[in-house]
Amino acid sequence: MRSLMLRLAGFTGAPILSALAPFIILPVISRLVGAEGWANFSAGQSIGILGMVGVLFGWGIVGPVRVARATSQQDRAVILHESIRSRLLTSLIAVPAAAIATYLVCGPDYRIESIAIAVAMTLGGFTPAWFCIGEGNPRGLMIFDAAPKLAASLVGLPIVVSTGQVLWYPALLLLFTVPVFAVHARRTAHGDALGDARPRALRSVMRTLVPTAAIDATGNAYGSTAIPIATAGLSASDASAFASADRAYRIGTLAVVAVANAFQAWVLDPHAHDVRRRHLGAICAHLALGLLGGAAIAVLGPWATGVLFGADVAAQAVPSALFGIAFLCISLATPLIRNLLIPAGRVRTVFAATIAAAAVGLVIMVLGSAAGSAAIVSLGVASSEFVALAVLIVPAAMEFRRLNTPGAHTQPM
Repeated sequence: MRSLMLRLAGFTGAPILSALAPFIILPVISRLVGAEGWANFSAGQSIGILGMVGVLFGWGIVGPVRVARATSQQDRAVILHESIRSRLLTSLIAVPAAAIATYLVCGPDYRIESIAIAVAMTLGGFTPAWFCIGEGNPRGLMIFDAAPKLAASLVGLPIVVSTGQVLWYPALLLLFTVPVFAVHARRTAHGDALGDARPRALRSVMRTLVPTAAIDATGNAYGSTAIPIATAGLSASDASAFASADRAYRIGTLAVVAVANAFQAWVLDPHAHDVRRRHLGAICAHLALGLLGGAAIAVLGPWATGVLFGADVAAQAVPSALFGIAFLCISLATPLIRNLLIPAGRVRTVFAATIAAAAVGLVIMVLGSAAGSAAIVSLGVASSEFVALAVLIVPAAMEFRRLNTPGAHTQPM
């Protein structure tokens, strides 16, 4: 239990710092750019998240499982080499796509800055965070993921304040993160563990990643397109208020990821004898987080975003409540996906859930944007997460019952 608590503290602390780092500087940016600029800049961030998912191409889902199951440092180095080669390829598509999409969605106010933050966040797909999670290394997660983002915000804050130039933040984010990612790769992906570098091997790796990449992309299609959809259809003031509500929600989802990261390697430990108890512990932790976090977003969201980003762009009450519901659903669904279904090879089930969620959520969000209603767009976000959870519960329960069956959860990833 002590080792679990230390793991939980380490894996929670690093992602929380990583999540809070931008909020050192974002309150200043929101006040500098005004209502329309804030909607554009937030849209660039959301598109950058989609671009980052494109660069990762499924490694954020399958990578931690493969690393956790690797039996030697050399095997892990081969996995990292495979991921670097595939991410270099996907970045050739994702980076220009993110820049073009941001240009098309955003209005003229701070368009260049919005494109820059989209590109900087897209290149965040080279983060080794998933690798550190898989090897149970919270120190590495702090050094190679959280610290560079924190440094970019701390250094950028006085520069942005003194110059009034928002472009400094994405430039510094690139300057601090990309070299650190390269240092981790050089330290970890040893030259004697290159693996098969032939094009045929790369194509094979990409094919194996397609199912989990599709899940990740589909999930983010309804998870990260809400702000661009809102920006395209709502008034500048309503879009900015919606963006603030979404920001509060995104802070919360990073807490979900932090808790999931803390539990994943512990729950999937191949030497564990108390497997069911570990799974139940993870699910209960996510339920508690979902209830507390969802209530906090619903009740405190308008006040907190007003303090952070300014009263002019504070979140509204109804969208905040709907984002709170979405938070509860995504928190509960996360351990079902990461600890039960994906390790059991139920990729099609997870993909079906994300397709259903995207279909429902995107339709409602687009209708809300066309109607000029931030509340309906928010309903689309909540509906998508509820649908995903509803589809996943029964197959996850079936996998839980199989946990003591010989051979359960041993499918290769």
